[in-house]
Amino acid sequence: MIKKNYIYPKISSLKNNYILNIMKYNTELSKLIIPEYGRHIHQIIDSLSLIKDRKKRNQQAEVVIQIMGNLNPHLRDVNDFKHKLWDHLFIMSNYKLDVDSPYSIPKKKDIDTKPKKIDYTQGSVKQRHYGKYVINILKEVSKLTDSEKKDKLIISIANQMKRSYINWNKSNVLDNVIFSEIENISNGKIKIPENTTLENVNIYQKTFSQYKNIGRKKNNHRIKKNNHKK
Repeated sequence: MIKKNYIYPKISSLKNNYILNIMKYNTELSKLIIPEYGRHIHQIIDSLSLIKDRKKRNQQAEVVIQIMGNLNPHLRDVNDFKHKLWDHLFIMSNYKLDVDSPYSIPKKKDIDTKPKKIDYTQGSVKQRHYGKYVINILKEVSKLTDSEKKDKLIISIANQMKRSYINWNKSNVLDNVIFSEIENISNGKIKIPENTTLENVNIYQKTFSQYKNIGRKKNNHRIKKNNHKK
């Protein structure tokens, strides 16, 4: 039922608001220092600084090094492989991480060039919309013994998987579906914390590029129509 004296928003204004929201979301994401490791590894490293107990912080840093190494098993035979992993750990923390390293800690002023990119292959991944690194990280998280840390990481990864699923399929998904995927990927080793509810994700049927394509089609149609009249 149409309400009287109510000004309905124009379609163009809705589209502009959507574009602004997308731009705001993209700008709010911090730039990855070493993109090959993925956003989750960067977030895990950032969380290390929040651990006040130095002994526990050192232990968790060792776990992260193991995860980083397992993400790149084809590089284990490279000289100083472990040393490079520790260097990357400090670099991704923006040189702020205070942990004990078996190697000399790199200093920002001494790093004149960006760290060498890690070559990797896509590999065969059934759940491609989640990404290779999310799946590999899940497998490593299943090995963690700190239950509190483990639960936080599981929920963080589950939210990312939900966003990836919706962006890929352009349709909503129940939280239970994501939970089931996590259990399948981890071969039942990961159990979702009780009463877990994932973040709501808005679904937009048309992306900015789709709006642009619609505009181009309309313009092409007008040009053809005008040429036909001539």
